[in-house]
Amino acid sequence: MQIKYKGFSIITGAECDATSDVWNGRFRILDDKDIVVYESFTQPYSNQAEASNTAKKSAYEWIDGQKL
Repeated sequence: MQIKYKGFSIITGAECDATSDVWNGRFRILDDKDIVVYESFTQPYSNQAEASNTAKKSAYEWIDGQKL
């Protein structure tokens, strides 16, 4: 899912680690030329929804913390 926010695009998701059976939220932030400017994982969670929601929230927080 790609979300537009303050001139950036946010792509979020969650991946399950088969070894530990936990979900890691992941997000990428792209500039207006679709170049990745930041990418990170969240802490592990026991379910996919929580990992995805945390990734989305973390992406918004990263963008809000930038000096634009």
